[in-house]
Amino acid sequence: MKRGREGNVYDDVCNKDASSFQLESPKTAGPFSVLRSQCLLMNNKLVRLTIGLTIFLFMASACHKQPSETLSPALDQAQILESLAGYEIIGEGSDFLTLKIDLPGPLPAGSKIYALAMDEAGYPLRKISGFFYDPKLEGRNHYWFYLFLYSPRPWPEDLRKSSFIKFVYLENGLKKAEKLVEHFKTWGGEDRPTIYDLPAPPDTISGFLIIKDYTFLAAGDFRQPDGYYVEGAISGKEGRWDSFEAKSEIKGREPEPELVLTSDRGWLELNTGRTHGMQEAVAPQVPYVNGWWDSKGYFHPDPLKIFWK
Repeated sequence: MKRGREGNVYDDVCNKDASSFQLESPKTAGPFSVLRSQCLLMNNKLVRLTIGLTIFLFMASACHKQPSETLSPALDQAQILESLAGYEIIGEGSDFLTLKIDLPGPLPAGSKIYALAMDEAGYPLRKISGFFYDPKLEGRNHYWFYLFLYSPRPWPEDLRKSSFIKFVYLENGLKKAEKLVEHFKTWGGEDRPTIYDLPAPPDTISGFLIIKDYTFLAAGDFRQPDGYYVEGAISGKEGRWDSFEAKSEIKGREPEPELVLTSDRGWLELNTGRTHGMQEAVAPQVPYVNGWWDSKGYFHPDPLKIFWK
Protein backbone atom coordinates (compact mmCIF):
# COMPACT_ATOMS: atom_id res chain seq x y z
CA MET A 1 0.00 0.00 0.00
CA LYS A 2 1.29 3.50 -0.86
CA ARG A 3 1.91 5.81 2.04
CA GLY A 4 0.13 9.26 2.20
CA ARG A 5 1.76 12.42 0.96
CA GLU A 6 4.61 13.80 3.01
CA GLY A 7 4.03 16.32 5.77
CA ASN A 8 1.73 16.55 8.77
CA VAL A 9 -1.93 15.99 8.02
CA TYR A 10 -2.75 19.19 9.83
CA ASP A 11 -0.54 21.38 7.61
CA ASP A 12 -3.35 21.91 5.14
CA VAL A 13 -5.42 23.55 7.86
CA CYS A 14 -2.95 25.34 10.09
CA ASN A 15 -1.00 27.00 7.29
CA LYS A 16 -3.99 28.97 6.06
CA ASP A 17 -3.98 32.72 6.62
CA ALA A 18 -6.65 34.18 8.93
CA SER A 19 -7.99 36.33 6.08
CA SER A 20 -8.98 33.21 4.17
CA PHE A 21 -11.77 32.48 6.66
CA GLN A 22 -15.13 34.10 5.86
CA LEU A 23 -16.95 35.32 8.98
CA GLU A 24 -20.71 35.55 9.15
CA SER A 25 -20.84 39.13 10.46
CA PRO A 26 -18.24 41.84 11.01
CA LYS A 27 -19.95 42.66 14.30
CA THR A 28 -18.79 39.45 15.83
CA ALA A 29 -15.23 39.86 14.65
CA GLY A 30 -12.73 39.80 17.47
CA PRO A 31 -9.91 37.69 18.80
CA PHE A 32 -12.22 35.10 20.39
CA SER A 33 -14.62 35.05 17.44
CA VAL A 34 -11.79 34.52 14.94
CA LEU A 35 -10.26 31.78 17.07
CA ARG A 36 -13.64 30.07 17.39
CA SER A 37 -14.17 30.20 13.63
CA GLN A 38 -10.70 28.79 13.00
CA CYS A 39 -11.36 25.89 15.39
CA LEU A 40 -14.69 25.13 13.70
CA LEU A 41 -13.04 25.09 10.30
CA MET A 42 -10.18 22.91 11.58
CA ASN A 43 -12.70 20.43 12.99
CA ASN A 44 -14.56 20.44 9.69
CA LYS A 45 -11.30 19.73 7.84
CA LEU A 46 -10.39 16.89 10.23
CA VAL A 47 -13.82 15.27 9.78
CA ARG A 48 -13.49 15.43 5.99
CA LEU A 49 -9.94 14.10 6.19
CA THR A 50 -11.05 11.19 8.39
CA ILE A 51 -13.90 10.33 6.03
CA GLY A 52 -11.54 10.53 3.06
CA LEU A 53 -9.01 8.20 4.70
CA THR A 54 -11.77 5.74 5.64
CA ILE A 55 -13.06 5.64 2.05
CA PHE A 56 -9.50 5.23 0.73
CA LEU A 57 -8.77 2.32 3.08
CA PHE A 58 -12.08 0.65 2.26
CA MET A 59 -11.48 0.91 -1.49
CA ALA A 60 -7.90 -0.31 -1.13
CA SER A 61 -9.09 -3.29 0.89
CA ALA A 62 -11.82 -4.10 -1.62
CA CYS A 63 -9.48 -3.87 -4.58
CA HIS A 64 -6.68 -5.88 -2.99
CA LYS A 65 -6.73 -9.53 -4.10
CA GLN A 66 -4.94 -12.39 -2.44
CA PRO A 67 -2.52 -14.10 -4.81
CA SER A 68 -4.30 -17.12 -6.24
CA GLU A 69 -2.70 -20.56 -6.26
CA THR A 70 -1.21 -21.44 -9.61
CA LEU A 71 -2.96 -24.48 -11.03
CA SER A 72 -1.46 -26.60 -13.78
CA PRO A 73 -3.64 -26.73 -16.87
CA ALA A 74 -5.35 -30.04 -17.60
CA LEU A 75 -3.66 -32.30 -20.13
CA ASP A 76 -5.75 -33.62 -23.00
CA GLN A 77 -5.86 -37.31 -23.80
CA ALA A 78 -3.78 -37.04 -26.97
CA GLN A 79 -0.93 -35.34 -25.07
CA ILE A 80 -1.02 -37.98 -22.35
CA LEU A 81 -1.02 -40.93 -24.75
CA GLU A 82 1.85 -39.42 -26.73
CA SER A 83 3.90 -38.96 -23.56
CA LEU A 84 3.20 -42.50 -22.34
CA ALA A 85 4.09 -44.01 -25.72
CA GLY A 86 7.42 -42.15 -25.60
CA TYR A 87 8.52 -43.62 -22.26
CA GLU A 88 12.20 -44.37 -21.68
CA ILE A 89 14.01 -46.99 -19.60
CA ILE A 90 16.56 -45.09 -17.51
CA GLY A 91 17.45 -47.82 -15.01
CA GLU A 92 17.34 -51.61 -15.05
CA GLY A 93 18.48 -54.62 -13.07
CA SER A 94 17.59 -58.27 -12.85
CA ASP A 95 14.95 -57.40 -10.22
CA PHE A 96 13.84 -53.87 -11.17
CA LEU A 97 12.99 -51.44 -13.93
CA THR A 98 13.01 -47.63 -13.79
CA LEU A 99 10.93 -45.80 -16.40
CA LYS A 100 10.67 -42.11 -17.30
CA ILE A 101 8.02 -40.11 -19.13
CA ASP A 102 8.05 -36.46 -20.21
CA LEU A 103 4.78 -34.56 -19.98
CA PRO A 104 4.16 -31.32 -21.91
CA GLY A 105 3.37 -29.57 -18.60
CA PRO A 106 3.34 -30.17 -14.85
CA LEU A 107 1.11 -32.96 -13.62
CA PRO A 108 -2.21 -31.27 -12.71
CA ALA A 109 -3.43 -31.36 -9.12
CA GLY A 110 -5.58 -34.42 -8.43
CA SER A 111 -3.96 -36.41 -11.25
CA LYS A 112 -2.02 -39.67 -10.87
CA ILE A 113 -0.16 -41.99 -13.22
CA TYR A 114 0.52 -45.67 -12.57
CA ALA A 115 2.62 -48.31 -14.31
CA LEU A 116 2.06 -52.09 -14.17
CA ALA A 117 4.08 -55.03 -15.47
CA MET A 118 1.70 -57.30 -17.42
CA ASP A 119 1.96 -60.89 -18.61
CA GLU A 120 1.23 -61.96 -22.19
CA ALA A 121 -2.44 -62.43 -21.35
CA GLY A 122 -2.74 -58.85 -20.09
CA TYR A 123 -2.80 -59.55 -16.35
CA PRO A 124 -0.54 -57.84 -13.80
CA LEU A 125 2.32 -59.97 -12.47
CA ARG A 126 1.49 -60.45 -8.79
CA LYS A 127 5.08 -60.41 -7.56
CA ILE A 128 5.96 -57.23 -9.47
CA SER A 129 4.91 -54.00 -7.77
CA GLY A 130 5.73 -50.37 -8.44
CA PHE A 131 5.13 -46.75 -7.63
CA PHE A 132 5.30 -43.25 -9.11
CA TYR A 133 8.19 -40.91 -8.27
CA ASP A 134 8.62 -37.19 -8.97
CA PRO A 135 12.35 -36.27 -9.06
CA LYS A 136 11.37 -32.56 -8.99
CA LEU A 137 13.80 -31.44 -11.66
CA GLU A 138 13.54 -27.69 -12.09
CA GLY A 139 12.22 -26.65 -15.47
CA ARG A 140 11.45 -30.23 -16.52
CA ASN A 141 8.27 -32.28 -16.37
CA HIS A 142 10.01 -35.62 -15.93
CA TYR A 143 8.30 -38.35 -13.93
CA TRP A 144 9.64 -41.77 -12.98
CA PHE A 145 8.15 -45.18 -12.24
CA TYR A 146 9.89 -47.81 -10.15
CA LEU A 147 8.91 -51.43 -10.86
CA PHE A 148 10.48 -54.20 -8.78
CA LEU A 149 10.27 -57.86 -7.85
CA TYR A 150 9.75 -58.99 -4.26
CA SER A 151 10.05 -62.75 -3.93
CA PRO A 152 12.50 -64.01 -1.28
CA ARG A 153 11.55 -67.59 -2.14
CA PRO A 154 11.99 -69.11 -5.63
CA TRP A 155 9.18 -68.19 -8.03
CA PRO A 156 8.36 -70.14 -11.25
CA GLU A 157 9.91 -68.59 -14.34
CA ASP A 158 6.67 -68.49 -16.32
CA LEU A 159 5.20 -66.29 -13.56
CA ARG A 160 8.20 -63.93 -13.74
CA LYS A 161 7.88 -63.03 -17.42
CA SER A 162 6.30 -59.74 -18.46
CA SER A 163 5.29 -58.84 -22.00
CA PHE A 164 3.81 -55.36 -21.57
CA ILE A 165 3.94 -52.22 -19.48
CA LYS A 166 0.53 -50.73 -18.81
CA PHE A 167 0.22 -47.02 -17.96
CA VAL A 168 -2.95 -45.69 -16.35
CA TYR A 169 -3.72 -41.96 -16.02
CA LEU A 170 -6.35 -40.78 -13.52
CA GLU A 171 -7.87 -37.36 -12.84
CA ASN A 172 -9.67 -37.03 -9.51
CA GLY A 173 -10.02 -40.79 -9.33
CA LEU A 174 -11.44 -41.19 -12.85
CA LYS A 175 -9.54 -43.02 -15.58
CA LYS A 176 -8.73 -40.60 -18.41
CA ALA A 177 -6.19 -42.53 -20.44
CA GLU A 178 -4.59 -45.95 -20.66
CA LYS A 179 -1.65 -47.14 -22.72
CA LEU A 180 -0.27 -50.65 -23.22
CA VAL A 181 3.29 -50.79 -24.58
CA GLU A 182 5.25 -53.90 -25.44
CA HIS A 183 8.20 -54.74 -23.21
CA PHE A 184 9.62 -58.21 -22.55
CA LYS A 185 11.48 -59.03 -19.37
CA THR A 186 12.19 -62.06 -17.19
CA TRP A 187 12.41 -60.85 -13.61
CA GLY A 188 14.88 -62.23 -11.08
CA GLY A 189 16.01 -65.83 -11.35
CA GLU A 190 19.69 -65.14 -10.78
CA ASP A 191 21.60 -66.16 -7.68
CA ARG A 192 22.90 -62.65 -7.29
CA PRO A 193 21.10 -59.48 -8.38
CA THR A 194 22.53 -57.57 -11.32
CA ILE A 195 22.30 -53.83 -11.90
CA TYR A 196 22.66 -52.80 -15.54
CA ASP A 197 21.80 -49.10 -15.19
CA LEU A 198 20.88 -46.72 -12.40
CA PRO A 199 18.71 -45.21 -10.93
CA ALA A 200 17.27 -48.09 -8.91
CA PRO A 201 14.35 -48.10 -6.46
CA PRO A 202 15.24 -47.25 -2.83
CA ASP A 203 16.52 -49.97 -0.48
CA THR A 204 13.43 -49.63 1.73
CA ILE A 205 9.91 -49.52 0.26
CA SER A 206 6.71 -49.14 2.29
CA GLY A 207 3.52 -50.97 1.42
CA PHE A 208 1.27 -53.94 2.18
CA LEU A 209 1.94 -57.68 2.41
CA ILE A 210 -1.01 -59.82 1.28
CA ILE A 211 -1.00 -62.88 3.49
CA LYS A 212 -2.73 -65.44 1.28
CA ASP A 213 0.13 -65.64 -1.25
CA TYR A 214 2.84 -63.46 0.33
CA THR A 215 2.49 -60.72 -2.31
CA PHE A 216 3.88 -57.27 -1.56
CA LEU A 217 2.30 -54.12 -3.02
CA ALA A 218 4.06 -50.78 -2.73
CA ALA A 219 2.08 -47.95 -1.17
CA GLY A 220 1.81 -46.26 -4.60
CA ASP A 221 0.69 -49.36 -6.52
CA PHE A 222 -2.42 -49.06 -8.68
CA ARG A 223 -3.79 -52.23 -7.06
CA GLN A 224 -5.18 -52.40 -3.54
CA PRO A 225 -4.58 -55.26 -1.11
CA ASP A 226 -7.28 -57.93 -1.22
CA GLY A 227 -8.07 -60.23 1.68
CA TYR A 228 -5.99 -60.13 4.84
CA TYR A 229 -2.84 -58.04 4.78
CA VAL A 230 -0.16 -56.50 7.00
CA GLU A 231 1.33 -53.02 6.66
CA GLY A 232 5.11 -52.71 6.64
CA ALA A 233 8.16 -52.29 4.43
CA ILE A 234 10.53 -54.44 2.41
CA SER A 235 14.27 -53.90 2.49
CA GLY A 236 17.31 -55.04 0.55
CA LYS A 237 20.40 -53.82 -1.23
CA GLU A 238 22.08 -53.82 -4.64
CA GLY A 239 18.79 -53.95 -6.49
CA ARG A 240 17.18 -56.88 -4.67
CA TRP A 241 14.68 -56.92 -1.80
CA ASP A 242 14.66 -60.00 0.40
CA SER A 243 12.90 -59.27 3.72
CA PHE A 244 9.71 -57.73 5.04
CA GLU A 245 9.26 -55.85 8.32
CA ALA A 246 5.72 -55.99 9.67
CA LYS A 247 4.47 -52.73 11.23
CA SER A 248 0.83 -53.52 11.98
CA GLU A 249 -1.53 -56.24 13.07
CA ILE A 250 -3.54 -58.17 10.50
CA LYS A 251 -5.98 -55.95 8.58
CA GLY A 252 -8.61 -56.42 5.88
CA ARG A 253 -11.11 -59.22 5.45
CA GLU A 254 -11.87 -62.20 3.25
CA PRO A 255 -15.19 -63.22 1.72
CA GLU A 256 -16.68 -66.35 3.19
CA PRO A 257 -15.85 -69.24 0.81
CA GLU A 258 -18.67 -71.47 -0.33
CA LEU A 259 -16.57 -74.56 0.21
CA VAL A 260 -13.55 -74.82 2.47
CA LEU A 261 -11.10 -77.65 1.97
CA THR A 262 -8.24 -77.51 4.43
CA SER A 263 -5.19 -79.20 2.95
CA ASP A 264 -2.71 -78.54 5.78
CA ARG A 265 -2.09 -76.42 8.84
CA GLY A 266 1.08 -74.56 9.75
CA TRP A 267 2.50 -71.05 9.92
CA LEU A 268 3.84 -68.26 7.74
CA GLU A 269 6.98 -66.35 8.75
CA LEU A 270 6.43 -62.73 7.75
CA ASN A 271 10.07 -61.66 7.37
CA THR A 272 10.94 -64.08 4.60
CA GLY A 273 7.74 -65.81 3.54
CA ARG A 274 8.93 -69.23 4.68
CA THR A 275 6.15 -71.65 5.57
CA HIS A 276 6.14 -74.79 7.72
CA GLY A 277 3.58 -77.45 8.50
CA MET A 278 2.64 -78.34 12.02
CA GLN A 279 4.27 -81.76 11.64
CA GLU A 280 7.73 -80.24 10.98
CA ALA A 281 10.13 -80.35 13.90
CA VAL A 282 11.22 -76.72 13.64
CA ALA A 283 10.47 -73.67 15.74
CA PRO A 284 8.75 -70.71 14.02
CA GLN A 285 10.71 -67.49 13.48
CA VAL A 286 8.93 -64.43 14.81
CA PRO A 287 6.92 -62.62 13.71
CA TYR A 288 4.71 -65.34 12.26
CA VAL A 289 1.05 -66.16 11.62
CA ASN A 290 -0.65 -69.48 12.29
CA GLY A 291 -3.21 -70.75 9.80
CA TRP A 292 -4.06 -73.23 7.10
CA TRP A 293 -3.75 -73.74 3.33
CA ASP A 294 -6.70 -74.33 1.03
CA SER A 295 -6.73 -76.58 -2.02
CA LYS A 296 -5.46 -73.68 -4.21
CA GLY A 297 -2.41 -73.15 -2.01
CA TYR A 298 -3.63 -69.90 -0.43
CA PHE A 299 -2.81 -69.36 3.24
CA HIS A 300 -5.56 -68.28 5.64
CA PRO A 301 -4.60 -66.90 9.05
CA ASP A 302 -6.27 -68.57 12.03
CA PRO A 303 -6.46 -66.88 14.47
CA LEU A 304 -6.21 -63.32 13.09
CA LYS A 305 -3.13 -62.62 15.12
CA ILE A 306 0.58 -62.02 14.61
CA PHE A 307 2.87 -63.76 17.09
CA TRP A 308 5.61 -61.22 17.80
CA LYS A 309 7.52 -63.29 20.39
